[in-house]
Amino acid sequence: RADAERDADRIRGLIKGVAVNHGGRTTRYSAPSPVGQREVIVAALRDAGVGVEGMGMVEAHGTGTSLGDPIEVEGLTRAWRAFTSRTQFCAIGSLKSNIGHVEPAAGLAGLVKVLLSLEHGVVPATLHVVRPNDHIRFEDTPFFVADKPVSWPRVAGAPRRAAVSAFGMGGVNAHVIVEEAPLPADREPLPQQSHVVKVSAATEDAVRRLAAAYADSFAAAPDDRATADLCHTANVGRSSLDYQTAVSGPTGQVIAEQLRAVADGRIPVARVDCHRPADPLPADLAQRHAVVVDQVRQGRADIDWAALSVPGSRSVALPTYPFDRGRYWHTRPAATVTGPAPVTTVDLPPEYTPPVDPGPADGGHPGDPASTPAPEALVTRWRPADPPPGASAYGATVRVVVADPDLGGAVSAALAAKGADLAPDGVTPRSLVVVDAVPGSADTAPDLRGFWEQLRSYAATVPPQSRMVWVAHRSATVDEADRTLLDPEAAARAFAVRAAAAENRLTVAVLDLDPADPVEIRARQVAAEFAALRTGPDTVVAYRRGSRYVPTPSPARPGPPADLAGDGYHLVTGGLGAGGRRLVTHLVTRGARRIGILGRSPVDGAAEDFLRGLRPEAEVDYQRCDVADPVALTAAAASFTHRWGRLRGIVHCSGGVNQFGSLRRRQWSEAARVTAPKVAGSRNVIRLARTEGADHVALVSSIAGALPDAGRGLVDYALANAYQLALAEQAGDDGPTVTAHAWPNWSGIGMAADESFSAGHSITLDQALAGFDAHLLTGGAVVFPGSAVPQPTTVSAPPQAAHRPASTADPEPAPADPVPADAAGGDAAPAGPPSDGDPGVAYRLVRDAFVDVLGEDPGDCPLPDLGLDSLVIADLTSAIERLSGTTVDPSLVMRSRTMADLAARLTDRAVPPAPAAGTDPVIRAAGAVSSAPDPDGPVPTASLSALLRPLLATGQQPRH
Repeated sequence: RADAERDADRIRGLIKGVAVNHGGRTTRYSAPSPVGQREVIVAALRDAGVGVEGMGMVEAHGTGTSLGDPIEVEGLTRAWRAFTSRTQFCAIGSLKSNIGHVEPAAGLAGLVKVLLSLEHGVVPATLHVVRPNDHIRFEDTPFFVADKPVSWPRVAGAPRRAAVSAFGMGGVNAHVIVEEAPLPADREPLPQQSHVVKVSAATEDAVRRLAAAYADSFAAAPDDRATADLCHTANVGRSSLDYQTAVSGPTGQVIAEQLRAVADGRIPVARVDCHRPADPLPADLAQRHAVVVDQVRQGRADIDWAALSVPGSRSVALPTYPFDRGRYWHTRPAATVTGPAPVTTVDLPPEYTPPVDPGPADGGHPGDPASTPAPEALVTRWRPADPPPGASAYGATVRVVVADPDLGGAVSAALAAKGADLAPDGVTPRSLVVVDAVPGSADTAPDLRGFWEQLRSYAATVPPQSRMVWVAHRSATVDEADRTLLDPEAAARAFAVRAAAAENRLTVAVLDLDPADPVEIRARQVAAEFAALRTGPDTVVAYRRGSRYVPTPSPARPGPPADLAGDGYHLVTGGLGAGGRRLVTHLVTRGARRIGILGRSPVDGAAEDFLRGLRPEAEVDYQRCDVADPVALTAAAASFTHRWGRLRGIVHCSGGVNQFGSLRRRQWSEAARVTAPKVAGSRNVIRLARTEGADHVALVSSIAGALPDAGRGLVDYALANAYQLALAEQAGDDGPTVTAHAWPNWSGIGMAADESFSAGHSITLDQALAGFDAHLLTGGAVVFPGSAVPQPTTVSAPPQAAHRPASTADPEPAPADPVPADAAGGDAAPAGPPSDGDPGVAYRLVRDAFVDVLGEDPGDCPLPDLGLDSLVIADLTSAIERLSGTTVDPSLVMRSRTMADLAARLTDRAVPPAPAAGTDPVIRAAGAVSSAPDPDGPVPTASLSALLRPLLATGQQPRH
């Protein structure tokens, strides 16, 4: 905007006079009469204080009609005859013959033509003039038609002048006199010893692209004066944005090399930090520039760039901002068969309605799991599906990443046959096809580090709204024959891609191909799915022997009753977490008399009280042990076996969750803390159960590994839970029954996935324990989709540990701390309304609302830079209200600078809940709620909130 305002000021400086006539006599004509035009033209000439003798060009309005053109030329002639009697000395033409009619922009287009003519010293030809209008006698006018380029020299050193007319049907009648800018005075050579130049843009990538464009201009600078002009233009004539760097050097050539180093990534780019203190600058010019460069690269923003300009420097031509480019092509939506994730994942169909808790059964009471019906549980079944609709990939630029060169060549050829363009190296693609390697032995311990870095790179480089196809092998169990071949790592990787796509707003298809099919057939399957992929729910497909299958959620049948009493003992990992304690207590209630608990936390006073409270009913003991360490796990189990006999079953609750955050910013060292107890730990407990002859293993997992939206901001957690679900699917009938429970939020116990998701996927503790009983021996992956649990509308802060990051020293929280998702069995209850006592709650609530609406966390980005329109503001307000249970004034979103500012405003100015139906409140900008006005009384002034409020409820604009 600042650049545009400066350009507008320069143009205004060239305009010597202007006259505009709105209305009056001229508005009753489709085009103004000669008399009306003459008045406007003469007024403009007098306002400019010039005659017509120096005019070299008139840009006519040029209606192109048999009547309009003669009227315009007659009006011009009458006006000019008051100043001269000469004939045919000034060129006349119209840009409309080049570009057509542009309605209200006609005058602006003509002004641009005149400015370019002044710059190049040539009056361009008016195209398609075969013969003049028979009603115009140009030989009697001061004008001749410029039907070919006409040289436009200066005469006797006088400035060149031109006129622009805009006499349109809309009633805008304007005439502008334009004079060229004065010629710059000659300047003495500049013995400059150092130059400094700033490069600033909205993103780091844009800074590097702009630096590359600047480099060519500096390399072409003929001398130090020209280099100083370029520096002055870049430093003073360009807006300062969020990212910046700077370079310095003695000549334009040296600066060009430095700028190319910026473009290549060899020189750092910094995020602007407006709070850095100012540092003194040395007197020596070269040293001063070096200090400035260092400060800019550290993020300092308050530098007086004008003071660094060489006296007498001018603004000159310099490459403009490198805006991000995007292609938008409307196509008719094609039918795409979508479904749940492969193997261990379930997507709920649109018609699916979460079950409603019917309440305690007859004779029962709240809080009694035995009287609570089990929540609905789902498993995945695969059904045959029609082939994808034949579609073209024309116009798509795609990069193919394949480890197998034979398959890579075949996939590239098949995509090209569909019309796709293969992206060359160095070009950021709008689409991506990645074929994962065929897995080896499923007994090999997974190494997810390389995959994590690969997925992060895709999230950082592929733009939002792009298409991505992830091709896996052995990641789905379409039939029983696939079970022994299933690779849990491949399934987990495929689901993590879906969670990353949900977080980064990518349209994704996950394909599981049959490795036994020929390369050419698999390549054609990939190309067909890529061409058919459209924006919307992600696509999950498997191919077996040339046939296409899609997953379908089906009701899970409860397993046989489990007898927990008798000899032997039960092992619970992570049993001191909040959810682990509930399960330990439940096992005792169900008859278990000996329970060994493992965890990494030391036993404190609260944990000792918990264990002591169980010992009258059962023998309970605790040992510190890292389940990811197989030797330590075996030793701990051996000590329990020595005391209590046979291992009966294992409940694996160990795990941790990182803070909600972007995949792009999460290093593997952080993600590994989450994956270790669920990946290595789950493998170890299953191996232990088989070795010891246990009856069953229950893996406490989360719907973050089954529903992609639940994994947004927690992709590492989604990866770990998807691995657990696939591991349970892989387990056969030749050992213990292995069941993985994908839990939603257990209300009031803890949290994991983002709160906006957990608000609609929750169950009570009694429901969770009833579901645990019903499906302890079901086997495979069981998903509990959950249902919305009403949230209190009173102001109350949720547990302080709701977003506590996973700790390397303590994956299970201390007993007084609510647990992360794993030990709690899923997501946490959503944050409550903003409260004066806990502003952090309001910030998390606001962040989750932004993620829910925008698909990503804006962080500390200024809200005005997000381009929020009224509909998005309405969506954000609605999301905040849904999560908080309170009424929110939409104007707060518009007045806030950042998410933190919005959270503070919500904390300070919480609005009471909306009145009951029928009161029809009017929400005012100040946040007050007033009753509906008397229908017979005056209509109150509509505030911003009142205008936006109907959008929240109905999506319709108000009628007042």
